[in-house]
Amino acid sequence: MLKTYLALMVGAVLVIGCADTRHERLLELGFTRDYLDGYQDGCSSRTTEAKTRLDGFLQDAERMKREPKYANGWNDGYDQCYADNRDYY
Repeated sequence: MLKTYLALMVGAVLVIGCADTRHERLLELGFTRDYLDGYQDGCSSRTTEAKTRLDGFLQDAERMKREPKYANGWNDGYDQCYADNRDYY
């Protein structure tokens, strides 16, 4: 069991290392499209330091209410992305 877990962890690290962006890494790890859409919107809102839609703030209010995976992705993206690291994302 430990060998299987260790092999999975090594495989995940190798897959993550081949991706160019965080979004690609999450896609390769099997996250759903709803989560990735939310993550991208949240990250974009954070990295542009947007406060309103005119500034580039992206959040689909309808999806936030009805799609928990989008909401979780948005919150994670917003929490993980910072304006000073724009090139990384």
